[in-house]
Amino acid sequence: MINKDLDDLYQKLAQCVCAEDLFIKIKSKNAETFTKKIKEHYRKLAKIAHPDRYQDAEEKEVAEEAFIALNRLYNSALQKISDGTYGDKADDSSSFFIETAKRPYFIDETIAEGDLATVYGGHCRGGEDAGQVAIKVAEDAEDNDLLKCELRIVKLLHAEASTYSKHLPVILDEFKTTEGQVGIVMRKIDGYDLYSIRDKYPQGIPQNHVIWIFRRVLSILGYAHSKGIIHGNIEPAHIMVRPHDHNVYLIDWCYAIYKPATTGQGFKCLNEDYSAPEVSERKPPIPASDLYSLGKCMVYLLGGDINTLEMPASVDDKIQRFIKFFCRSSPLQRAQDAWQMYGELDRLRKEVFGSHKFIEFIM
Repeated sequence: MINKDLDDLYQKLAQCVCAEDLFIKIKSKNAETFTKKIKEHYRKLAKIAHPDRYQDAEEKEVAEEAFIALNRLYNSALQKISDGTYGDKADDSSSFFIETAKRPYFIDETIAEGDLATVYGGHCRGGEDAGQVAIKVAEDAEDNDLLKCELRIVKLLHAEASTYSKHLPVILDEFKTTEGQVGIVMRKIDGYDLYSIRDKYPQGIPQNHVIWIFRRVLSILGYAHSKGIIHGNIEPAHIMVRPHDHNVYLIDWCYAIYKPATTGQGFKCLNEDYSAPEVSERKPPIPASDLYSLGKCMVYLLGGDINTLEMPASVDDKIQRFIKFFCRSSPLQRAQDAWQMYGELDRLRKEVFGSHKFIEFIM
């Protein structure tokens, strides 16, 4: 259980895009007084977030993330006061912007276009200093239910601070367009999806890198499944990797299913390449369905054939057998529990590669 003060601060920092969001209640026309007040507030928050306060491993990890975010916003505030730009709105050259009750968001680019939604890249007050955002807008109001599902599911996953939060999208805002489409504003993820990685490595990435990507997604699924949430559409586009620190994100929770045994919810989409057989058979959603899709993604990432499950000869036989266990047609004969598989993969990693070493992943 995370300390309540730390949990509250973590949730607050997660919603901050720029320094003004954190220090919004502090005001003074005198720069010296203003700086003094911000420093006092920072010290108060730093006492809560400092990792040295915590002995529990999960609390310490959450505190480390909070402390980094706090210092980023604090240093940004001091720099803006020094520059005389604190509180200024972004210098906007964009012709397209969206304004919510919180702030305006300016569109810089189109990141992706799909049947369900278009994702734009943008910024808000403070420009690059504030951090970039991704804005997902339903193509049609008839698709609003799916974006509302993503909003609900991601909020459930972030309901309490945890070490798994860093692997999930962060929702900053939501809105409706004048034509009634639901929009979601998220913190932009600095990473590459598995399709982009496979483009860079057409023969597949080295197996030692697949291990940590695999483990991280298993940990996310273990957490989600423990909350009664099944992702429902795991494919290479929905797994993102940040190379410099080996962080991995599982995104696009539009098709997620919540507690199907009690809600009666069924699968919401069929992905011909990555969905488990029970999806097309209209059987009840189960955690093993996510694990099947994840196994297929790992075959793809290794440069293998997702239909035959053949992988390059360079991939260790033990690793190949482990991945194929995820991809068995019968849900009763394949991997069932993400956290159990996480532990098994950790043991397999030690058996094949020995003690853990951080190896840089180049993109």
